[in-house]
Amino acid sequence: MIKNTERSYGSVAKWFHWLVALCIISAYVIIYYKLWFLDSDDASYRSMLSIHVAIGFSVIGWASLRIIWKFMNPQPKMPDMPKWQSMSAHGMHGLLYFFMFAMPISGWFGFGGSVNYGFFEIPSFRNTGLGQWILDLFNTEWDVWEKKWDFFHKDVSGPWILWVLVVAHVGAALHHHIVKKDNTLTRMLPGKKEK
Repeated sequence: MIKNTERSYGSVAKWFHWLVALCIISAYVIIYYKLWFLDSDDASYRSMLSIHVAIGFSVIGWASLRIIWKFMNPQPKMPDMPKWQSMSAHGMHGLLYFFMFAMPISGWFGFGGSVNYGFFEIPSFRNTGLGQWILDLFNTEWDVWEKKWDFFHKDVSGPWILWVLVVAHVGAALHHHIVKKDNTLTRMLPGKKEK
């Protein structure tokens, strides 16, 4: 089943979901490995940062395709639950989608280097026409601009907000699976067929 139905997600939606999740987890593992285990003079220190940036920035593409697919398909109905839980679930998904874009964009805005995929490269934000125009518009230096975005990306969202959202999302899925015993979790697992 490729497309979604009213009861379950299709294989494309599942692939996008787990691909975005894998990119986010991989970006975290790589950056924490770099911070915790490598010295700044280590040969692989810069390459780990480059891999983190490339994987993290890829989330924009995968999340965009996921949203396009979402609007092209019916959305499975949510199980019966109180209105506050339904509203919380929609709010949580909205925040997760926001941070799927906010994290890579803020990382790019505050990163002085390019995003290197090997066979092509995305220039650093400050070296783009848009970057130069915005810096001129706000009459700001790169160092000031970079610190603000780094604060959002590295000090607030990365280590705190996104983790809280991910843990809450996983916790809610497990609650539905273990306590409520509905299909909220299983309908998003790869290989599971609609009953």
